[in-house]
Amino acid sequence: MDYRCPVCRENIAKRRLSQTVMLGLEIECPRCNSVVRHNIHRAETIIVLLNFAVILVLAVFAYWFQSRGLVLVAVGAALVGAAASPLLERTYLRTWPRYASIVQRPKP
Repeated sequence: MDYRCPVCRENIAKRRLSQTVMLGLEIECPRCNSVVRHNIHRAETIIVLLNFAVILVLAVFAYWFQSRGLVLVAVGAALVGAAASPLLERTYLRTWPRYASIVQRPKP
């Protein structure tokens, strides 16, 4: 995944700890102070939603059947889902830009 700022092309993959926990999808580039937003790929969204649905269905079945084996399968699905996102970034989304620029409106 390409973690460079779309405005100044500075690599902003290594951000401060205060910026890693994001409340919104917009951050400021530490070099040029331009506001950029996270560019989320459709495949990332699909993987997260499918993983959540699988975990939810397995948890419901584990509760319904009172099965410890299904609980372990649900935990395994959660682990696979947690590993799927970084794997997707390193294989399929190698050239995908993580950030997109936001056009700033002039202040009145």
